[in-house]
Parts: sequence; C-alpha cells; structure tokens
Amino acid sequence: MINFTLLDVSPSHKVAYAKINYNQEDELFNLLKKKDIDLERLASFTNKNRKVEWMTIRYLLLEIHDEVDDIIYDDHGKPHFLNSSHHLSISHSHEMIAVAINKKEICGIDIQLISDKIIHIKKKFLNDTELSKTKDNAEALCMYWSCKEALFKVYGKKDAFLKDNMSVSELNFNRIKGTAMGHIKIKNHQSSHKLRLLKLDNYMMAYVVNS
Repeated sequence: MINFTLLDVSPSHKVAYAKINYNQEDELFNLLKKKDIDLERLASFTNKNRKVEWMTIRYLLLEIHDEVDDIIYDDHGKPHFLNSSHHLSISHSHEMIAVAINKKEICGIDIQLISDKIIHIKKKFLNDTELSKTKDNAEALCMYWSCKEALFKVYGKKDAFLKDNMSVSELNFNRIKGTAMGHIKIKNHQSSHKLRLLKLDNYMMAYVVNS
C-alpha cells in the first residue's frame, strides 16, 4: 500500500503529500500498468530512485484526480494534465513529494527539506525586508523559499526571479502551520495570493489557496 495524506482545501482544490518508499518500485510499476499509464519514460532513467520518484508522483495523482490522466510539460517546464483542464502543481524535495490540483484556478505548491544550507543562499531569494525578519533561521528561510516557489509556479513562466518578482508579507506561523500573503510583480503581471504553510517533520510545505 502506498501511504499518502490528502488535504481537501476546498471543493475544487486538493493537496496531497507522501514520503517516497524506494522499496516499492515493483508495486508502483504494477499499479500504474493496470491504470494504462504510459511507462515508456522509465526506460530513460538510469537511476532507480528517480524511477520510484517518477512513479510515486503519478500514483499520487491517480489517487486524488477525478480521472486517469498523464502529465505533459510546457515550454516553461510547467506540468499540465494531458486530457484534463484541471490545474496542476508538483513539488519534490529529497524523500518527499507534494501535489496540488485545482479544478478552477491556477495552483502552486512547494515542499522543501529544512537545512542550514539555505542560510548560504538567503540573499539570492530574499529582499531586504524579508532578510531582516529571518536572520539565519533555517526554518524561517524555508518558509519564505517555499512560499516564493509556490508563487513562481502560479506565475508559470521562466522570466521571473524569486528575489525581484516574488515577495511574502503577513507571514504568521505557529509551530506546525501558518499563513502568508504572496505577491507577484513582473512586467505587466501583478497579483496577490493567500498561502498556507505546513511543517511536516523536517520539511516545510507551502501552497497557494487562491489565484
């Protein structure tokens, strides 16, 4: 059995996450084969773990999506369902995956392993105001990173930068969950979005709840 957690954000919006079990390669393969998912892509992976990650994402989507469908990627690397008009967002960090599906609106999700390594790159993705609020706290930095990555996925194009075009305000977090406001400002695009945050052991997850 493949274990995952489902969050019903709204009647049209679902979020799910799971820890990858790298011993379930055969089980995942058989489950996807029964659902007629195209598995030809697996032949291009030389790394066994990459195969399991790829299959786990597709299994998770099968479990929470209304229909059997495959994934395609546009020129900006944004994932879409092949046959469905539902909006899709996917994130993967180390041994965790997270997906979001929204029937009506563009969605964005990100999951990130909390690590002190993020301290060394904080100036690359935070503006001065955000830097003053996070200092060298890895957990706080991951909150901002995940929020901005979720916003980046809502925008969906490559001509944006986390530091210059994505900002986070009103971030409130209480040990395991929180909320924030995210803002996208680039060229002719400006929008604001509510975000929710959830700490999952040593991971931080953020997802947009309106678009």
